Amino acid sequence: MYLTPQHILLAGATGLTGEHLLDRLLSEPTVSRVLAPSRRPLAEHQHLENLIGELGDLLPQLQGPVDTAFCCLGTTIKQAGSQAAFRAVDHDLVVAFAECA
Repeated sequence: MYLTPQHILLAGATGLTGEHLLDRLLSEPTVSRVLAPSRRPLAEHQHLENLIGELGDLLPQLQGPVDTAFCCLGTTIKQAGSQAAFRAVDHDLVVAFAECA
């Protein structure tokens, strides 16, 4: 993959895709840090930094070097409960994450 230690920012680490990506990143020997903010705690790992809370609230607090950012955010209208709540996750939060990254 890379020769120098990589610092990764990952949004959506508790979802289906994000969970698989997080496992892959944490098993990669060149990844020295994965910053994965989430609403619920993730399993501890020596290379994982997991801030807990709403992503929109956590974005301004994210600090440190980042080489690569992955966005695995997504929901369904059924899970979100309304079209507005769906757009808040699948559009607004994704754009806010991209701007932060």
